[in-house]
Amino acid sequence: MKKIVLICAGLIFNFQLSIFNSASAQWYTGMSQKTGLALCIHLADSSCELYSPMQTTDPIPVSSWSLRNDTLRIECSSIGLKVNVVRHDSTFVGYWKQSILKENITFYPTDTLFTLRRPQTPQLPYRFDEETIATDYTDSQGNKVHLEGTLTYPKGGGRYPTIVIVSGSGQQNRDEEIFQHKPFLVLADYLASRGIAVLRYDDRGVDASTGSLDNADTRLFAEDAEAMFRAIRKNKHVDAKRLGIGGHSEGGAIAPMVAVRNNDVKYVVMLAGQGCSGLDVMLQQNEAIYRAAGLSDSLLAIRMACMRELFAMPTGSSLKDYKAVVARHSEGLAKEQLDSIGLGRGAAYSMKQQMDSRWMQTFLTLDPAEYLPMVKCPVLALNGDKDCQVLAEPNQKRIKQLCPKADCRTLPDLNHLFQHSTTGAPDEYILIEETFSTEAMKAVADWILSL
Repeated sequence: MKKIVLICAGLIFNFQLSIFNSASAQWYTGMSQKTGLALCIHLADSSCELYSPMQTTDPIPVSSWSLRNDTLRIECSSIGLKVNVVRHDSTFVGYWKQSILKENITFYPTDTLFTLRRPQTPQLPYRFDEETIATDYTDSQGNKVHLEGTLTYPKGGGRYPTIVIVSGSGQQNRDEEIFQHKPFLVLADYLASRGIAVLRYDDRGVDASTGSLDNADTRLFAEDAEAMFRAIRKNKHVDAKRLGIGGHSEGGAIAPMVAVRNNDVKYVVMLAGQGCSGLDVMLQQNEAIYRAAGLSDSLLAIRMACMRELFAMPTGSSLKDYKAVVARHSEGLAKEQLDSIGLGRGAAYSMKQQMDSRWMQTFLTLDPAEYLPMVKCPVLALNGDKDCQVLAEPNQKRIKQLCPKADCRTLPDLNHLFQHSTTGAPDEYILIEETFSTEAMKAVADWILSL
């Protein structure tokens, strides 16, 4: 993740339920999606300290602060930083501002100064064996691609049921690393302990893998996934009769796409994979995330009406066209209201940049109806009921409609990353210590071994 180095700021993400119950906590932690840094507040009866713990353990000099009528204001004049938040139940909700950067932020109660703890990450010496797998091929656009990954398997040799695992949207390494969580490494470690081999790989353009990202989209990434599937099929540790493919999020859409065109795929695992069209997934995601953030029904309705119109903009629409849509839906709203629904200054430009990408154009029109009904092998579809990015209920329902034989399961209290969560919103991910819930990994292992 690219980080902007500022004196402070943070990322928006979750912890364990017990922490939310500690209403008397004096430490509060928030995260900034724009900078990738944590911002911590320590409140005492007569003092207030501010920290950017991912940069230094020393406090940032506070020039003034006040806590009146549940409104907390902090100013650090030496670095041009301001925090303005209001107490909401056990949290503080508002915004931080530094120079030209301004962002909404939620501060959650914590026990101490924030540190990233990832207790599930396997440590050397590993309890599994591993080897590097690489392949070179030319994709359908004529690009030469080199893909590289790691095959993990139980110690002792032999052939094992094996799954090739595909990452979600955005270019990620073979561990699908996010906020120092390494979900694919954690999953590989667990599955190896159950007698299952796993191949995870760097996306093209990341770490050891190379390949053009110009005009890259979900369908092109499916070609990459199939190339890695072919590369592993004859490996001496792989039981080709029990070789499947799985994926998380966008990877959960790619896995069945590969299965449709490759009869060597013996099973499919969809982790938070979509059943609805890309357009519907984006609209569902927008509504769920802003609702989880506490947005009022009236403001949420404005946000959603605007997003429906923006997503429907014809390819090649001008920035003026985007600005006109945003202006029409934001008429009469105060600046703070516009910021709360993501339609403030720069929103039209940002939206146009996203919509002009080949990936977004493909994703919005991608419909699992094109491939799920044609999957012949067994399918397991897991979703968390707190997922705000690929909502469980509508997507599981449509997966079952399109692929009646699919084993569809919704797991309680899990978010998009399959962490136990409170709201499921993306602003919780980084603060949760859990990387991948054991019950989700167990469900995958039990199902594969049952085939």
